[in-house]
Order: sequence, then structure tokens, then C-alpha cells
Amino acid sequence: MSSESLTNCEHAIKQIKSVMAARIKTNNTGEIEEIHVLAGPGRNPKQVVRDVESVLIAQFGLQVDHKKISVAQVGDEEELLESAAPSIRPRLTGVTLRTVNNLAEARVELSAGDQILEGIAEGPASTYNKLRIFVDATIKAIESFTLEGCLFVADDVAITVLAKHQVAQVAITMLAEGREQPLVGCAMVGNDVREAVVKATLDAVNRKLRVLQNI
Repeated sequence: MSSESLTNCEHAIKQIKSVMAARIKTNNTGEIEEIHVLAGPGRNPKQVVRDVESVLIAQFGLQVDHKKISVAQVGDEEELLESAAPSIRPRLTGVTLRTVNNLAEARVELSAGDQILEGIAEGPASTYNKLRIFVDATIKAIESFTLEGCLFVADDVAITVLAKHQVAQVAITMLAEGREQPLVGCAMVGNDVREAVVKATLDAVNRKLRVLQNI
């Protein structure tokens, strides 16, 4: 692909509704390797990806794998959250804990629309670490739901008391594009402290999944 063709493709992508910027990366043979799109809030990233595919094949005869197209959205975070379809926010459906020979295995199952996400983590079966591995299992469950290159790292988990109620608190670091962002989440402890830890983890990361959804 010549530099002129590359410029024409980027210009065409920029004409798509809500797209603010576009950058195409090619390999040594001129084939498209990555397409990075910056879009405003209000549209589902999957819609933007489909529009990019349609524009490229209709105007230039280029068929590009949707996995090569990444969409980042910018704008007011509350607006992004409100425009998100409820189905893209994973919800807890089940937790299990198995302990054998001082080792604990946590299993977390989430639902996201018609998808079932499952994460498994294990480690020493100390009281604190059993809570920690539920955070890890939750993170693993949502890994397939986020863009490649984005990672969540569990920093800490604690059960505290606020107004005489137990509250699960989770601290997480999000790593994306070489940057770190701290995230925190909390949830009231009901009948199961493990479920509260999972819900606190989701509370920390769910607000970011609108722009990190795996497309």
C-alpha cells in the first residue's frame, strides 16, 4: 500500500460517524497490520469496527480482519457508562472455593449478555490469600472481555467496617499502552464474603470495560 493510499484510507475512516482520528500501521510488504481508531462516546465500539470494515471494502476493496481494528473512546466517563448496553457489564453468577493440602482454588463464573466467562486462580489457603485469589479469578474471567495488551493486576483486598456494616474493598492497577491507572471498588458483604469480593472487583473494573471491550 502506497503512502497516498494509506492517507486516503485514513481519511475515509475519519468520515465515519463519531470517529475523531485514525492511524493505519502496515508491515514491510505494505499489508495492513493494525488500524487504531479514536472515537467519541455514544456508539458501541463494535459498530465503529463494522463501519471501518465496510468503508475499506466498499471504497478500496480491502478486506481487513476485525481483530486488527482497535477502537478507543474518549469523552465524559459518565456519558460512556450511560451509553453502554447493560449486557456488556459482566455480572456474578457463581463462586466456588476448593481447599486441598493448604492450597486453595477459587472459581468465578460471570455472565455478560449471552457469554459465560470463567476464571480460576489458586494459591496458599490463608484467610487473606483466599480473598486475594478471588480477585485474581475475577480478573482472569474478564481477560477475554478486554482488548489485547490491557492487564488488570490485583493490589490489595480488605474487609472493613463502615457504619457497622462489613464492606469488601479491592484495589487494582490497570496497565494499558504503557500507562498505569489505579482502580478501586467496594461492595457490601451479605451472606458470602467471597461474593462481595468478586462484586467489589467488578465495581472497580466495570466502568472501564465500555472502552476496553474485546472487539
